[in-house]
Amino acid sequence: MRSRVILIIFLLILMNSLPLVPAPDVRAQDPCAGLIAPRLAVGGSARVVATYGVSLKDRAATGAAGAHEVAHMPFHTVAAVLNGSQCNFGYRWWQVQLPDGKTGWAAEGNNTDYFLEPYTVRLYAYAFRAEETTGQDIVQYAVTPDGIARETGVFHVIPLPDLPPGTWQQVEFDRLRDLLNDARTNCPDRLAGTVLENVESMEDVDSLWLPPLDIDIYPAPDGSRLVLVRHQTLDIPRCDTVLLEPVGISRVSVLGLDGTETRLFPYPQHGSVPDSVDRYGAGEPTLLNVSLADVVWSPNGKYVAFNVAYRYPCNRQDCYRMHIYVSNLETDQLYVLGEGRHVGWTNGGEGINFFRLIQGEDGRTAAHLYTTRFDGANRQEIWLPGGAIYLSDTLQPLGLPWNDSGTRVLVMNAGEGEVMLFNLADRTFTPPVVVPDKMPQVNRDSVYLVQGEAAYLWTTIRGEFVLQDAQSGRWTPLESEVASTGASLTGVRPFGDGRYALVRLAGGLTYILDFVDDELVPVVFE
Repeated sequence: MRSRVILIIFLLILMNSLPLVPAPDVRAQDPCAGLIAPRLAVGGSARVVATYGVSLKDRAATGAAGAHEVAHMPFHTVAAVLNGSQCNFGYRWWQVQLPDGKTGWAAEGNNTDYFLEPYTVRLYAYAFRAEETTGQDIVQYAVTPDGIARETGVFHVIPLPDLPPGTWQQVEFDRLRDLLNDARTNCPDRLAGTVLENVESMEDVDSLWLPPLDIDIYPAPDGSRLVLVRHQTLDIPRCDTVLLEPVGISRVSVLGLDGTETRLFPYPQHGSVPDSVDRYGAGEPTLLNVSLADVVWSPNGKYVAFNVAYRYPCNRQDCYRMHIYVSNLETDQLYVLGEGRHVGWTNGGEGINFFRLIQGEDGRTAAHLYTTRFDGANRQEIWLPGGAIYLSDTLQPLGLPWNDSGTRVLVMNAGEGEVMLFNLADRTFTPPVVVPDKMPQVNRDSVYLVQGEAAYLWTTIRGEFVLQDAQSGRWTPLESEVASTGASLTGVRPFGDGRYALVRLAGGLTYILDFVDDELVPVVFE
């Protein structure tokens, strides 16, 4: 017993004599350490740059941590930044609000990649300014929803004073000879006042100057470049119609703000018609044998899809074959995707959706939907439920839009009396809603997806507007209209925030339409 007491005393003395060891540092590690640096700001806007979209959560956490998805934000969705940032579970989070009013938390990025980017809500407008000696200036303006347009650059188009020899293909000379002979024999008075009035032979055609600045433009989404189409053609009168027939060639190129022009391809107005199964009616009078029916930039600006219409006679009327070509602007390669139309870019601009109209064994035509890579690889058909109208059977399109991410497309139901959104992922439709009374096909200009695809903005050819709820079908004619200006409507483009639209009229008149508060504001060009 005594020895045990002595041992305890000895141990106590030894413990008191040992140096004190500091306690380990128990401070929590910074949850933001190693994550991407924040680029968003409260009060600003964010845009989705993740190819397959971003999940909007009810709190700043992952699904594995118990958070629930409020909505899926597809590629290029724009949202208002309300609060943030927070770092949890390996992501940097911000509270955002979608154009349809939904609010939640979205990840800006992780330790390596950004899913959202800062975004200035704006659209680009263009004005032509002629330069008599040096060419054509196309002035670019950045227009914001407050109605201010600021000049951001000038595209300068150099004139090409070419002659038919060395420019046209032989098929164009052959077509011109036929038209000229017919006019001289059957309607010589139609040649008066035209470039052919004093032409006696085909040799005289060689000295006719082609239009140096007859152009069309198709700007890129970011405003850095535009597709430039130069029409080096002569308009020739016909005896059987008042319409003039263009004869010649068109050259397609890409023009940058720095003045660099990269030629992509030429196409003759009377080139050969490729083999095809699809067939479309005329839709509206035209004498173009080969024309660009649509030019669609990919949202990432790397590719351009060209939908080319080829006219050919069938059953005593004009029919059309529609083919898709894709130009890779990074490699200068041109890919032939074959028959198809109504292009919608998907997968952040790396994939394409398109329709075809194929005739079955019973003689009926039916719409088919395909998805493929930009170069035509990995092509797959997406089964379409019956009963809906997905695309027009004529050259004239229905004007039904894809959404920006290529995941949904507006289609018609019950003939053309109803519209609904078709979701490619699960082949479902939103509830069909009746087309507003003010929007019959003869009066309609276009329809647009707005407020985060929660509403449709209808426009008439006169310049009237109708806002319709996509779920209930309730619609309201807006008091704001431009029909009273007397100028024709040339284009309407919704801003990414889903609340405003840029309205352009003939003669350069431009307005901002606030279709939520029903206000129309003239744009001030600085």
